Amino acid sequence: MSAPSATTDRLGHSLLAERLAQIPAILSGMLTRGPAPLKPATQSSVRFIVTGTGSSEAHARYLAMLLNFYTDRSAAYLPLSGFTGGHHDGFSGKTLVVFSQGVSPNAQIALRRRHDFAHTVLFTASNPSAALAAGKKDRAALLQTLLDEGGELVEFPLAEEYTTLIRFVGPMAGYLACLQFTAQLSCCRFSTPSAAELLPLLATRAPAELVAAIQRSSSRFAQGFNLVTAAPISDFAQNLACKFMEGVFWPCPPISDFLQFAHGPFQQMTARPHPTLILQGGSAIEAELVDRSLTMLRNVGLDAFVLRVDAPSLLSIFAFEAALNHLIFELMTAFGTDQVNWPGKGRDDLLYGFCPDV
Repeated sequence: MSAPSATTDRLGHSLLAERLAQIPAILSGMLTRGPAPLKPATQSSVRFIVTGTGSSEAHARYLAMLLNFYTDRSAAYLPLSGFTGGHHDGFSGKTLVVFSQGVSPNAQIALRRRHDFAHTVLFTASNPSAALAAGKKDRAALLQTLLDEGGELVEFPLAEEYTTLIRFVGPMAGYLACLQFTAQLSCCRFSTPSAAELLPLLATRAPAELVAAIQRSSSRFAQGFNLVTAAPISDFAQNLACKFMEGVFWPCPPISDFLQFAHGPFQQMTARPHPTLILQGGSAIEAELVDRSLTMLRNVGLDAFVLRVDAPSLLSIFAFEAALNHLIFELMTAFGTDQVNWPGKGRDDLLYGFCPDV
């Protein structure tokens, strides 16, 4: 199917609708093909420094969780600015893992520090041939050099997911790439999910009462709301929050763990009322935490909505992503949000294009 033209899809909504519709087939294809075998240097890595920004931050934090809790390896997340200083003794002997769907200039800051590490792994939707075909010679050369030096490329869709500000495919595919990567490590205590386990989660939708509340008074949500959930989701839910910022240009909702919520966010919300969206997984303790949170919020007259997913934390992120993808798409089409010529477009290069020599 050919992509919608710029003249008939001025706001980018048709292109985003196509991308949303592609996700089940893309994830199914990843499961059918399986991942490429990991290099020996990757298999033998035991300590990881993981980084990424934008939706890639969520992937990086998710991988760190998988490595720390489901293997005998250890991982720490470090923001990209942590790679801009001088020599860092803490890098020595560790494996660098960088997430960047398009190998952005900021991600290249970390890649330029790869010689301070024992090994480098790049999760990306690109490769030397694809980058060269897209006219990105510098990125093609960087990727080829990384491979020539023995580094690892872990590829996931969607290459060239540009034109619009928000991305739908890459965030989903990146999570699955993390699962497939970790499952290949000899010490991993889970198997890659089957299509029967994963694909039904993609049909998850936001609760009808939340959709109705936003339709009645979108300005209340546009002024700010909170996301509350349990660990470990609370540690890699960044992209769920960012969807509202990138999709409809609302403030990015703060994310609180259930127990953190009572240590400041609840009090602030009581002083300045705004809604709460609770993300609930399938465990019994989460059910109790949700009940307690709802009672607390309603006792002070605050609105709260629950998006419940009956899946373990290993997989529930796919359902939360799917539900909020479709919610955001409904909102942007209802509001006529311009996803092609978004606010500030072309004016962010002082930071987005920042990649100093290190």
